[in-house]
Amino acid sequence: MKFIYLSGILLLLNAFIGLADPPKENAICTEDKISQLSKIIDSKVLQFALKGYSNIQVNTSEKENFLAIVDFSRSSVEKRFYLISMKDTTLVHYDYVCHGKYSGDLYAHSFSNEEQSLKTSLGFYKVAESYSGCHGLSIRLDGLDPGYNDKARTRAIVMHAAAYAEPMVIKELGRLGKSFGCPTLPPDGFALIANHIKENAILFHYYPDENYLKKCIWLR
Repeated sequence: MKFIYLSGILLLLNAFIGLADPPKENAICTEDKISQLSKIIDSKVLQFALKGYSNIQVNTSEKENFLAIVDFSRSSVEKRFYLISMKDTTLVHYDYVCHGKYSGDLYAHSFSNEEQSLKTSLGFYKVAESYSGCHGLSIRLDGLDPGYNDKARTRAIVMHAAAYAEPMVIKELGRLGKSFGCPTLPPDGFALIANHIKENAILFHYYPDENYLKKCIWLR
């Protein structure tokens, strides 16, 4: 039943997302595609992400071609960053990602929207413009959840690459390094996707926080 429900969401998505270059194959998501995604992404997390993406697309004028998910219920020694192409509902990138310094060690368990907290923030983000900063190529994020991540831009919470996100760090520390609250990816992986997702993706930071899941406007 969960696959049928998710397929229904994506049928609606394809009805209103006017992509300039539709894929040759039928763009309507099948149960098989959902089943394949659910082998890698927790089905409950995928359901939340797709529902939020759908509602955001309905309520904004811009149509993003990618959906990125970070499942912070997983530890930092696991690949927990997923990038889905919404043109054909396929997983196009799967990688490691760091959480904030004060969000936790092996696992993230504490989240904040406050400046100077050095914590990860939950919720949905618009992946915005790129720029060159102290970490090289970086991408700004605009938080879409009032009270949970809407201070992302003023906090300078961005997507970027760093050596401390490399899996080799796990052998030394028993976990990845930690950021100042930014979703930080390994350099090679970030380089592959950065130019595709800038101003063209929705990012979802998931954690099983009941208060957030009940209050999020995009999940109603």
